[in-house]
Amino acid sequence: MNEAFSRVYGGYGSPLTKVFGPVLAPRTYLRAVHLLLMFPLGLAYFVGLVVALSIGGVLIWTIVGAVVLIPTLYLTRWAGDIEAWVVRRVAQIELRRPPTAIDLGQSFQSQLWTRLIDRNTWTGLIYLFAQFPIGLGVFVGLAVMSAVAGMFIGAPFVTAVSDAEFDIFGLLTSELNTWPEGFALVPIGLMIFLIEVHLVNTVSALHAIWARFMLASRAKTIPTTLSLAEQPYQKDGREEPRLSSKSRARKSPETGGSGGIGDRSHGCLSGLRLLVTSGHDRISWSVRVGSRPGDLTR
Repeated sequence: MNEAFSRVYGGYGSPLTKVFGPVLAPRTYLRAVHLLLMFPLGLAYFVGLVVALSIGGVLIWTIVGAVVLIPTLYLTRWAGDIEAWVVRRVAQIELRRPPTAIDLGQSFQSQLWTRLIDRNTWTGLIYLFAQFPIGLGVFVGLAVMSAVAGMFIGAPFVTAVSDAEFDIFGLLTSELNTWPEGFALVPIGLMIFLIEVHLVNTVSALHAIWARFMLASRAKTIPTTLSLAEQPYQKDGREEPRLSSKSRARKSPETGGSGGIGDRSHGCLSGLRLLVTSGHDRISWSVRVGSRPGDLTR
């Protein structure tokens, strides 16, 4: 939580700059645009998910249900990746998503099962559903505050042209005949605008915390790529992991190499068995997380 709010106010030194600094910060208005776009995007997520899950749920016992639900599962995962990327760029916080490279070399059934048992699949689905009510509330709040602030700030210009009567949602009615009377409302409009700026930053920070809770991976170490097992290949009717071209060019520790496999695998791959084929002999290496470079077990 501290990280999200420190990205908003951490760069300001004195209390005075913390109050008025966000008004001049371009990122404040980037956050406002992001919050406003949550409503149309959330509406699209909500309608799409309701339609897909309703059709797929009714036809779950037929092939049509699987054809609808399986693509929906993957689409929600990719939508979660996009949402996480946007939150990272707007809120400037760390938000790590589960890697998609871990699926390389797996069969379709294994990939599907991995997605079904993954917690992030279902928390991401809840996040996409919640974007609609959250976005609707934020959109209405920002629209109302912006309209009131703009009405008060623009009062002198309106009264300079003609007499104006201000009716604020039936709660406050005022008739202004001269432009000096309009200037009396400008400080109130500026105060409302200042409050709105801080609300935008606060809501954006809270939304970033919510997004990280729902979309971020819980793994302490996330491999970004599986460079040592890029694509499977068929050998004796079985799928075997294939080493990359750079990995095949390295020498093994027994032939006087530098143990490059251990260097690349250190701290990233857990329990992965790599097959190194040299002539007719096949050597199996087991990589252990936390091992020293070159410290491999045969």
